[in-house]
Amino acid sequence: MIIKKRVISLLLVVALTLLLAACGDKNEGTSVNKPAESKPEGKKITLTLQTLQTDKSTPQYQVEEEIVNNYMKEYPNIKIEWDRLDTEQQKVKLKTQAASGEVADVTMVNPGAQLLPFANGKVLAPLNDIVEGELGDSFLEGVLDYYTVDGNLYALPYDMNIAGIFYNKELFEKAGVNVPTTFEDIIASVPKFKEAGIPAMMLGGKDKWPLSFMFTNVLQRINGGPKFLDEVVAGKKQFTDPIFVEALQKTKELIQAGAYQEGAATYDNNTASQQFRDGKAAMYFMGSWEISSIEASEAVKGKVGFLPFPTVAGKGDPKDYVIAPGTAYALGANSEHLDESKKFLKYFMSNYPKVAFEKMSAVGNAQKVEGDFKAAGYSDLAIDVMGRFNEVKGGDMNFDNVIEPATTQTHLTGLQSLLIKDVNVDELAAEHQKTWELNKK
Repeated sequence: MIIKKRVISLLLVVALTLLLAACGDKNEGTSVNKPAESKPEGKKITLTLQTLQTDKSTPQYQVEEEIVNNYMKEYPNIKIEWDRLDTEQQKVKLKTQAASGEVADVTMVNPGAQLLPFANGKVLAPLNDIVEGELGDSFLEGVLDYYTVDGNLYALPYDMNIAGIFYNKELFEKAGVNVPTTFEDIIASVPKFKEAGIPAMMLGGKDKWPLSFMFTNVLQRINGGPKFLDEVVAGKKQFTDPIFVEALQKTKELIQAGAYQEGAATYDNNTASQQFRDGKAAMYFMGSWEISSIEASEAVKGKVGFLPFPTVAGKGDPKDYVIAPGTAYALGANSEHLDESKKFLKYFMSNYPKVAFEKMSAVGNAQKVEGDFKAAGYSDLAIDVMGRFNEVKGGDMNFDNVIEPATTQTHLTGLQSLLIKDVNVDELAAEHQKTWELNKK
């Protein structure tokens, strides 16, 4: 659960760290850029790294690959074997592996409700020992709390983000559309974009979570602020509440208006992201991690702006955000090479800020990043989003980070069905509640 004061404090630290760095002298390193404590010796060892980085064009992929390759050069008896999966594939595979007790040496997990069963099942190794000292101090204040259960830290995140709408200024001008200030403005823009032959919004509906990500922001607006899902968990509200039903209805209205590209349910998020970065759609709702990928695209570089999610039916405050404590690296507790995995992960995270800075991927980093952002070539978009962290009043984690897995699956499947057929939102809300009642702890 996100406590409002902690969210605001955390995001202010993010912004302050980055903006002060932008004003300082150029420095492309960090204070924790150190190798592993001791080089493994002896027999050859293979570690499996299960990762969500599958798109070679993204800086996040390149950051990960560079650090891993550097590690293997420095420690030639260690081989890192990649297991690259998209978000949904990795979630399923991790659950399957956890059930058999054979989690990858290094894997990835999200905080909150997604982390909890793996922590309680003792399939992930506690990491308290590797964050003692400089590495632990390199993380932004409060970030590691999201990955801690009963005093044990189970994962190390590489990002911390806010969500919003990226928009292509050139396509807005081409279609004669003003930048939207309300949800209703977005719906009203759809016919104009269609007339210009441009999808209003791009969506990776096949992966399910991107639509849920946006839905959480709609729910936040209809609720008049954050914490609806937290109140469900606390037993104070139900999914059949008119607020939740209205949020489903507004999401349905956006879809039925034709806001998304044709066949949105068949697009995975990597494809949707690439399409936006190729200049094929006017808007794309996503986390601030997308900035580095946008910066790497010649098609849209310098043409993209960022909007906080607007009011919906006159409700909500655009200064409330969906907060994304990011996907984090974790270690399989039953690994045959747990000590080697810990040494690798410590090396990896110690070097992440420096390499991310160099790869133009430091906005929204979960660790403190040192460097002159302006001199390094970070864009107006990046600097603008850094400033957005300063305005955050409150926030929610996404649905699947708050609600237990069975209800989350009902939620994700139900939202995806809105892309394919006409769905009664009252019935869908009731399905949420039924699953919740059967599975809540």
